[in-house]
Amino acid sequence: MKITQSLPGIKFIGFVESDKLQREMMLKALANLPVGIFTDITPIVFCGVPTCEAVSTYNNNGRIEQTTLRFKTLDALPTSRHVAFIVTDCNGQSYVIGQREKPRPIVKVTRDTGTPDGDPAVATVEVTLYAQKSLIPCNISMLF
Repeated sequence: MKITQSLPGIKFIGFVESDKLQREMMLKALANLPVGIFTDITPIVFCGVPTCEAVSTYNNNGRIEQTTLRFKTLDALPTSRHVAFIVTDCNGQSYVIGQREKPRPIVKVTRDTGTPDGDPAVATVEVTLYAQKSLIPCNISMLF
């Protein structure tokens, strides 16, 4: 049985350095304990309509969740260090993709030069994370 969750529209995307996050965030989320982000979040300016989807499937006598975040941006992302992504949907609920410990998100950046007839020259970013709980609800202290 496959369970799919798709966020209802994304109004904010940002990233934080993984080593500045709480420890064992995934286990806290699995135990329904609150998870907070207590560090500065670097906002990412995106264009177009970003998507975030979490799919939970049964695998090897347990459940595994795969979260995929896709967006287009002109911002440079840090690909040489471990980061986690913060996403806030239109309902005001925030989620974190990534944690301090392994497993870490896989970040794929595809740069496109665009076309002369008006397609933008942007970077398409795809963030994928496989874990027991990969889309973790969190509380952030930023005002939008």
